[in-house]
Amino acid sequence: MEQKHHQSFYTLYTKEWWTQNRSYEDVINMLTHCDLIIACCDMQDRVAGFARVLTDYTFKALIFDVIVDETTRGQGLGQEIVKRIIQHPDLQKVQSFELYCPERLIPFYEKQGFVRGSSCLMFHQP
Repeated sequence: MEQKHHQSFYTLYTKEWWTQNRSYEDVINMLTHCDLIIACCDMQDRVAGFARVLTDYTFKALIFDVIVDETTRGQGLGQEIVKRIIQHPDLQKVQSFELYCPERLIPFYEKQGFVRGSSCLMFHQP
């Protein structure tokens, strides 16, 4: 992502319930360490949609932070972002695309070909 879009991205990114308390510096650091970023801008050159991927390029690709600006939701942008990730040339050997989502978004991801997993999430908080 180009540096000129960092502030626009941060504004979009921190509107979500899970991102509200993240600092600008930490968010920019996160961007620089993602394996793949898909972002799109609106006609005013503001970031309108985004997702990021952490991957080993073979077995797993974890999709994080699929975010679409509330003013452009319902127009297929989220679907397009997910599609571009799954079809990305660098990810064609990946055997499993995975993501976390709230219960209310399960139907959206099921339409994209995702199915519910059976594993339990485990977290370590240092």
